[in-house]
Amino acid sequence: ENILVKQKDNVGLITFNRPKALNALCEALMIELTSALDDYEANEQIGCIVLTGSENAFAAGADVKEMQPKSFMDVYKRNFITEGWERLVKCRKPVIAAVSGYALGGGCELVEMCDIVLAAENAVFGHPEIRVGTMPGAGGTQRLPRLLGMAKALDLLLTGRRMDVREAERSGLVSRVVPTDLLLEEGRKLVADIASLPGEVLTLIKHNARSSANLTLNEGLRKERDAFHYTLSLPDREEGMRAFLEKRPPRFNSLSILKDR
Repeated sequence: ENILVKQKDNVGLITFNRPKALNALCEALMIELTSALDDYEANEQIGCIVLTGSENAFAAGADVKEMQPKSFMDVYKRNFITEGWERLVKCRKPVIAAVSGYALGGGCELVEMCDIVLAAENAVFGHPEIRVGTMPGAGGTQRLPRLLGMAKALDLLLTGRRMDVREAERSGLVSRVVPTDLLLEEGRKLVADIASLPGEVLTLIKHNARSSANLTLNEGLRKERDAFHYTLSLPDREEGMRAFLEKRPPRFNSLSILKDR
């Protein structure tokens, strides 16, 4: 009821669908999002996942109407937010955010969890939680400083101000900016390209890059080197290098994720 799902070739598309609430993130939506991610990750035909909203709003934050009546004990006992929200972080396949309009509060936190952020010229980002008397609860105070640096992150977190797409791109939150009316078209091109590449290697690259935040440089380098060595055993690596030397497009076969990494 709160999202739309669609498979196009080897790409899985998830669209937030609460237009009257500017795609505010309610518990039901997050349960549906978790289910969709589970399905797409288990589907070996899917090589890449796209997360998007409407032209006016990617997601304008958590649903304040749903949250306002909750007490401390309500959220503490149920471990509120944690379960459904962490599923996106744990997704092994590449996840692309295609952002148009508002990406605020929880919506901005979802953006921070994605691997590549394609943003329309009308995209707006921010963490306004302070202005309703609370703070981020799904990683905003942790991921934003890692993405933007402490000074820029605290400028946003402590004031609740909004950041336009150009500032977001300069700061490192946004990967690419495209015209608003071309967002989905450019998104399709990007994900189709990624989804055509070797799935096991995509998973290894994402895993090594994501895990580096919790490792020393030497530990990360060792982990990366082990993964690189492993790729030399893959048929797609052999095909890719042979195609390069033969000056032809490669014919990759692997779109599955690694089950044991």
